[in-house]
Amino acid sequence: MAPSALFIFVSVVLAPHVLAQSTLDFPATPLNQLSYPHPTDAPYQIYPPTGARYTRGPQTGYNICNSTTEGQSSMCQTMYINGLDDLCLWGPATANSLIANTEGEVIAHCAKTGYGTRIMQSGLVKGAQLLKTSEYWMITGIIDQTLINIQAGDNGGELDSGGQDGRGNPIGGLVYSTAWAKDNLPTQIQWWTEFIGNNQFCIKICNPDGKNEAGYCQHTLDRIGLGYNCPSKYTIDGGNIAEGDFEVCDSNLMTVPGIYVENGQTMSYEQPPEALGQIATIPYLPVAVASSNCQKFTSSALYTQMVTPTATSSASSSSASSTGGHTITSRTATATAASAMNTSANRSSSAMTMSSIFLPVIVAVAGVVGSMALLA
Repeated sequence: MAPSALFIFVSVVLAPHVLAQSTLDFPATPLNQLSYPHPTDAPYQIYPPTGARYTRGPQTGYNICNSTTEGQSSMCQTMYINGLDDLCLWGPATANSLIANTEGEVIAHCAKTGYGTRIMQSGLVKGAQLLKTSEYWMITGIIDQTLINIQAGDNGGELDSGGQDGRGNPIGGLVYSTAWAKDNLPTQIQWWTEFIGNNQFCIKICNPDGKNEAGYCQHTLDRIGLGYNCPSKYTIDGGNIAEGDFEVCDSNLMTVPGIYVENGQTMSYEQPPEALGQIATIPYLPVAVASSNCQKFTSSALYTQMVTPTATSSASSSSASSTGGHTITSRTATATAASAMNTSANRSSSAMTMSSIFLPVIVAVAGVVGSMALLA
């Protein structure tokens, strides 16, 4: 791929209050290590109020979702990825919101009824591609983000099953899929990540029985955005983006995000803590891997249960200001692009991979003012 290609991606900035990892209280078991094999196994809330003074939390929504909770006021935080026509996205509960302020509280918006969630609004998904592999499924595409309650111009950020304190973003959010189900029932996906903003999205779910779910769905590269974490035709090389383009493909495996080859040597990249300031250089370029057996679809065939956009959504689309996207034009970002990477609208920072240990990095805690208000 030519070094001069443009790379469109969602970026993040420093939160208004940055807490060192050591100041965070961690749950006994991180979200992506909790086991609820099927939706019926989940509790009402993963992290309910207990009287403890959480650094973040407690959970604002709930995980037991059914016909009694379904509708546009649902606060369900359990969602599903079963196909291009049967997907959900995390999004704010209130129109004209910033992901920076709501990452711990986002809720499920689904394309199909029957899950007890909010239903996506017609026109939300304008084009999308599902890439299927044995290790992960990855859906990338373009959206009208005002129709999922994200302010126009918000460059967005990352939501994931790790979070800065192990509780996930959203706190207590669960994801299920039939992608690798052994009994045809939705099975828990413990490692997942979603980037959303700048009218683009990527949601990636990793095979619970895969060889490297913590690698393909890792949460440590949120600041360098969509192109590096979800390389596809929608996110790099200027994006071969076209409204009305929907396809499902088999795919080769991408390189694990942050791993690259230079001069014949396999190298790894770790994004610096936000406390060190702007990211001025990234030593490699993302590459979209080969896909095959692609099947084309139309929006009208895929999305038959979406609801008519509300007046509030339409109003937020016209009233919110736009800050636009950002690009990197070479291996070294220009000073302007580097500045933009760290001063755009997003303060999301789930900057840890939760495994048997926690990396000693400094992370940004989005929406901490609202969270602390709950603790007063």
